[in-house]
Amino acid sequence: MRVLITGGAKELGRAFSEVLGAQGHRLVITGRDEKALDTAQAELRAQGVDVESHVADLGDPHATPELIESLGGIDVLVNNGALGGPVGPTWQVDENDWWHTVEVNLRGTAFAANAAIRTMTSGRIINVVSNAGVHRWPYVTAYSVSKAAVIKLTENLAVELKHRPIAVLGYDPGMVDVGLMRRGATMDSDDPDQRRISTWARSQRDEGRFTPVEQSADLLARIVRGEFDHRSGGLITPKDC
Repeated sequence: MRVLITGGAKELGRAFSEVLGAQGHRLVITGRDEKALDTAQAELRAQGVDVESHVADLGDPHATPELIESLGGIDVLVNNGALGGPVGPTWQVDENDWWHTVEVNLRGTAFAANAAIRTMTSGRIINVVSNAGVHRWPYVTAYSVSKAAVIKLTENLAVELKHRPIAVLGYDPGMVDVGLMRRGATMDSDDPDQRRISTWARSQRDEGRFTPVEQSADLLARIVRGEFDHRSGGLITPKDC
């Protein structure tokens, strides 16, 4: 299958790319960082993976849709790219940064999904979300609110597509020791709000609540294969392993 992964060159997205590539899927990976994309492409090809990379910033709402249309069709879209957003009380953070995070995480996901649906005859769309979209995550409200919105987007798209062989699923990969959670667990800051996030992230890690990256990637691979299509509109989590 041809699988497009936004944010597929770094952190959890890179783990997704490695597992899916090893399973023989043809990959298209995107992101903002051209150097990281080139590195990931070279390393994955050295492992025998059929992969191509393209710079496509989710902050540009038309970049990913235009790429999808130019590819002439994909089988699976993994909407993984996202921003963590500003940290602090909502009324104190930069409002433009707050809104930009929502735009990237929600509009970027929605526009990519729309483009995929327009070109797909069958397949699946996997929107990577977070526990932050289900339970409150104060001090990172742009991230939390945007992920909650993506969960609702997933539910509504699934209903709208119920007469077409396209599944739409939300995927919470769990708290993993990469990306946002790793930065949270390891950062040292004089800022009290950053320290609050760090303390909480470390407590979750120390209490064994992190999900191994390999487990998260393996579960995504099962979703890509179609094992959860019967749950279109639903949220898949590490509890489903």
